[in-house]
Amino acid sequence: MRLKKAYGLLYVILFTGVTGLAAQDTLVLTIEESVRQALEKNPEIKMAEKELAKARAGVWEATSNILPQVNGYANLQHAWDIQQQTIPNFLKPMLGPLVNMIPELAGMPDYVQLSFGMENTFIYGATLTQPLFLGGAGISGVQMALAGRRAAEQNLESKRQNLIYQTASAFYACLLAQELAAVQEEALAQAQANLDVVTKKHAVGSASGFDRMRAEVEVANLKPEVISAKNNLQSAVTGLRTVLGLPRTTDIKVEGALVYIDDDFSNMSLAEFQNQALAARPEILAVKEQKTISGKGVTVAASSFMPKLFFQTDYSYMAMKNDMKFGHGDFSKGFTSAISLQLPLFTGFKNSKQYQKARLDHKIMVDAEKQIFDGIAADAEMSYNKFQEARQKYQAAKESSILAQEALRLANLMYEEGANTQLDVLNSQLAVNRAKLNYVSSLFEYQMARYQLRKAVGKLTDVL
Repeated sequence: MRLKKAYGLLYVILFTGVTGLAAQDTLVLTIEESVRQALEKNPEIKMAEKELAKARAGVWEATSNILPQVNGYANLQHAWDIQQQTIPNFLKPMLGPLVNMIPELAGMPDYVQLSFGMENTFIYGATLTQPLFLGGAGISGVQMALAGRRAAEQNLESKRQNLIYQTASAFYACLLAQELAAVQEEALAQAQANLDVVTKKHAVGSASGFDRMRAEVEVANLKPEVISAKNNLQSAVTGLRTVLGLPRTTDIKVEGALVYIDDDFSNMSLAEFQNQALAARPEILAVKEQKTISGKGVTVAASSFMPKLFFQTDYSYMAMKNDMKFGHGDFSKGFTSAISLQLPLFTGFKNSKQYQKARLDHKIMVDAEKQIFDGIAADAEMSYNKFQEARQKYQAAKESSILAQEALRLANLMYEEGANTQLDVLNSQLAVNRAKLNYVSSLFEYQMARYQLRKAVGKLTDVL
């Protein structure tokens, strides 16, 4: 029962579902190394990194919509039937008497056939198109993409902070379990040493049988608690392995200590701390960017009602021949430019519905921002108060441990002088044991409250 509260702290942060294939050598982990391993292997982090890479590509994609577009083209056309038309031979009447005088002209026909075009037409060139006005869609699209990239960055940071906190919880759970096991083993060793002393005194008649029985009961009571402490240590190690994604057969040893470190944020007022959280938490920064995206989405949707203006220029070469023997001298070149205007008249109500949807999306993001804003403010207050409580509990546990040690010293001294009983000594030993357990547990609570404090303000990485 005396360990129920202490061990209850462990079960809150332990996880199930262990992966792994093969055994590895003993892995010595510090908190820094544990965080590094978790960040390297976590699939959610990898996915968030890919989303960030995609968002960065989206910025270039959006920018391309307002940049000039240059396209080359080539077209080979073959006419299977050449259009022909019969017309009077205008040369014959113009030549007049010469027709009869020149033998070569004597057979000139009265009508001739003209062919319009040739069998093969080859055209190649390049076209440049520059958007001049897109109704606000171009710039807004770029701004949306930039906001999307910033939102992806904050989403990645949020996942990183959550994973760091999860890893720290599992790591310090191992340290807590180690400390609790050490305290229980020390208590058992002291109880056994006390039993040996009482047994010797009982043999010479200076201690009663009841004193010896009490000492034996204390040893018997501590043995299962030592076993329980070791089992809890194994469970804590399993939890850390799971968080780090290590094989279940990996032997882990954590290196470090539960220590008291003051935090600068604890000296702030609650209002100052909340303001810090609302200004720096990645979740609130991400939702602000999402709101920006939805706002620009309204502008993009509204641009569908606006005219669009483009500048276009074309430079081409063309040749026409009845065979496929195109030479450089066969081509004629041409250069044209134009300004085109696109004016939407009717799109089947598509544009109006898209605009309506965009406005609703923006309103949803405004509401979401408020919800997240309120949630972060509440989380900051809870974390702040919990830290202050943990600090006070640590100070109380520290003082209690010092007093219990002094009480045990006096109890042993008085027992040696015959001023009290062995029961008094045992009770003092039990008090020391409880005080040590509370002290270690208070250090764990303080450390986790400190991590939670940093996480609440978006500065968890600074604590490592």
